[in-house]
Amino acid sequence: MNIAYACDNNFVDVMCVSIMSFNDHNCDANIYILDCGIESDKKIRILELCSGKNTVFFIDAKKTLDSLDYNLNLDRGSIAAYARLFIGSMLPDAVDKALYIDCDTLIRKPLAELYNTDIFPYIIGGIRDAFSVINKRVFGIKKGDLLVNSGVLLISVEQWRARGIEKKVYEIIDKDIKIFQGDQGIINTIFHGNVYELPLQYDVMTYIYDFTYEELMFYRKPDNYFGRREIKKAKEEPYIVHFSSSYRSYRPWETDSNAHPYFAEWNYYYLKVCEREKIKKKNKVKMKKKLQNRPALFIIRIIHAYLRPLLFLIKNRDY
Repeated sequence: MNIAYACDNNFVDVMCVSIMSFNDHNCDANIYILDCGIESDKKIRILELCSGKNTVFFIDAKKTLDSLDYNLNLDRGSIAAYARLFIGSMLPDAVDKALYIDCDTLIRKPLAELYNTDIFPYIIGGIRDAFSVINKRVFGIKKGDLLVNSGVLLISVEQWRARGIEKKVYEIIDKDIKIFQGDQGIINTIFHGNVYELPLQYDVMTYIYDFTYEELMFYRKPDNYFGRREIKKAKEEPYIVHFSSSYRSYRPWETDSNAHPYFAEWNYYYLKVCEREKIKKKNKVKMKKKLQNRPALFIIRIIHAYLRPLLFLIKNRDY
């Protein structure tokens, strides 16, 4: 099994939680870390965490990203997120398949069944994300078609190389415009209509826990999303919990208290690996508490489902 992460020095503690939880349920895997500037002492720590369980390889991703002759206008996240877009050239030639996992995840079960999924003739497999019709239009995705979250991707690295995916990545970033939804936007622009859909249990995002089913349908206005029963099963029996950002809550490394049902499990690993005290952000916590009511939900719905993608489409209509 080949696993891939992408990380810079600022996110190592969070990635270590994911790796430790992976180690507890999976063994004899090759873990490739697309290294975007991780310090030597932290690399040693990661190697120690995996000793006797899984084998770690560090790939110099920073060199590749720094050598780009383009100005990546980040819509979200750090430059490290873009490393996955060059996974074909970064991983060793012998690697023909890989499971990419975001750092902000908790692995709760064995992933062999996911990894062994036959996604042929598709190049990638991904999990459906909750986006509106207008959001999909930004990526050229038709109503009803699949838009995936880039946090968990099963990739045929062999086909990624053979079909020149990285050339297509360069063609997009060469336009020198702000890329909507960052690396996820590029992935959906390239692969829309050509993705193998994986079960929701392999990428259960924070908004699924933050909102009731009715609130989620109202706030995100998602096109062709999962049904109530599928969401309930994923919430109760997740294989991979993805601590994605949410306006309604803080991520587990940002506060000492968290209502997320898997906060305690995540924190169990975090306390083992983290050498510093967690940062408390009381002022922001108060701010997010003010965003729990219905009027706030309505306003953010307008921004997320309609206004933001419309403004992007208008601004970049010439492209």
